[in-house]
Amino acid sequence: MTQQEMITINAELRDVTKTKAIRSLRKKGNIPAVVYGKGHNNVNLTLSAKEFTKQYKLGFLSAHVIELDISGKKEYALVRDIQWHVVKDTIQHVDFQFVDKGSKIKIDIPLSFVNESKSPGIKLGGVLNVLCRSITVKCSPDKIPQAIEVDLSGKMIGQSVHISDVKLPGGVKLAAHEEENFTIVTISAADSGVEESQVETTEE
Repeated sequence: MTQQEMITINAELRDVTKTKAIRSLRKKGNIPAVVYGKGHNNVNLTLSAKEFTKQYKLGFLSAHVIELDISGKKEYALVRDIQWHVVKDTIQHVDFQFVDKGSKIKIDIPLSFVNESKSPGIKLGGVLNVLCRSITVKCSPDKIPQAIEVDLSGKMIGQSVHISDVKLPGGVKLAAHEEENFTIVTISAADSGVEESQVETTEE
């Protein structure tokens, strides 16, 4: 489980806030944005649409702490919201949230399912039913993992993996969830072709 690499997004301070000026800004290939956070004043920004869209399509902006280079001043931030044009499918506005490097933050981390080949249930034709594809954790910005592994080794048809079965990386703690020991994935029989006798034989 490697930690996330820091991504840098270049931004410029934005003075214009009126609708007509914002439209003009977009026509020039830019995106209006704002960065906010506890203990900080809201800061209006301008992003390069080409640069930001390229980073977005790489899939690394969600659940990643990024480095915002605001006219040469560097800040840590999270992407909190992206607004899209309903017809053109282009990015219209981006919301960032300031992140203090020494603080603990809540963030959703994707789950990575490993060792399917070592699951007897899947070998017998069982179906992997994923009930949870990400979990919310608390950690410092420099401890954010790219993904958290869910080990399927030894899992039979009818068995499940719960959050208590998942090993979290050092410095990462599970955030509060409604259900204490929720189910992440189950392995169920695909059809009646998987006989109970087959399952019992494999278990032996």
